Amino acid sequence: MANEQPADEPAPSDDAHVSPLLEPLLAVHSAQTPNWLADAASTAAERGLGALYGLVFATDASGHLSGVRPASSERVRALAKLRQALAVDLTALRFDPQERPAVLSALQGGHALTLAELSQALPLPQEAETLRAAQERLGIAEVWLAPLYWDGQSLGLLLLLMPEHAPAPLADAELLGRHIAVALGNLREEEEGRKRGELDAIRWVYDERRFMEQLALEIRRAERHRRPLSVLVLRVVNLDALRIRYGRFLAERVLRQVAGRLADAMRDTDFLGAFGHDGLATILVEADQEGAQKAEERLLASLSSLELPYADLPDLDVDLVCATATLPEDGTKPDELMVAVEARLGRGTAEDNVA
Repeated sequence: MANEQPADEPAPSDDAHVSPLLEPLLAVHSAQTPNWLADAASTAAERGLGALYGLVFATDASGHLSGVRPASSERVRALAKLRQALAVDLTALRFDPQERPAVLSALQGGHALTLAELSQALPLPQEAETLRAAQERLGIAEVWLAPLYWDGQSLGLLLLLMPEHAPAPLADAELLGRHIAVALGNLREEEEGRKRGELDAIRWVYDERRFMEQLALEIRRAERHRRPLSVLVLRVVNLDALRIRYGRFLAERVLRQVAGRLADAMRDTDFLGAFGHDGLATILVEADQEGAQKAEERLLASLSSLELPYADLPDLDVDLVCATATLPEDGTKPDELMVAVEARLGRGTAEDNVA
């Protein structure tokens, strides 16, 4: 299976088509497990696209597609009619997309496509005529396939069973597939983050406890050798607003991107860690007040071209505020320095806005 990003990114729908998806997309990005994501994806497909059924198939390590069973008993009951009519539980299917040309085409091409029959997409036990009759009884006029692409990788497939005269365009299936892919990718990243020991699972930098331990060590070292030392803290001011409007996974991905940019822009001697629920802190070794100011300018410049996931969403921007504190002018203990820098953050305004 091809894992390369399609040459042409699917174009987003216009606002008139996007708006019915906005509310159900919040649940997609807030799902805490793949099963709850499958649940939220089905709801979004039905409410936002007018689908009769929506199912998520995730790509496993061998490249096969496996159905993801929804978490809620209500959603499982809703699939019972489908299971009875087709004589198979679609959420229990696992198959090789290489054996389904239409599925392979959607995965490799990166665009949603329409099929007339469900048997073209899935390996089903019934004969073709029996399946056609079952589709007719269920009111399924078309089968839509939307690939789940995230960071250049194929994570799976969204399968939509659509009625005649579907109220939404096929492009909206691509849009929904893109959001589901981001949520699924973030769930996998979060699981990997939990395995990284003392690293913050969201930001992928050292956690706050480890940062404060390192700050105490660097303060002792600076005082012993009579060398300057500063700390810098950067906050995503509107992180809570992003989480409320777009869901926690998109907000966390923004925070992780900010952390990655800071890590790339730092000197090798500096130390980056998480601070609070919306911030990052850096120990600036050998930096006095002037050096800290220059570091602040350099780090903010590194964020001037921040690329946000799904920037086609309306009103999606990031407000950043940054401040520094220096040893010994602002304190001689870790807590004193952090209190000083937080006071400056509280007095400041957003110093940069990245759209």
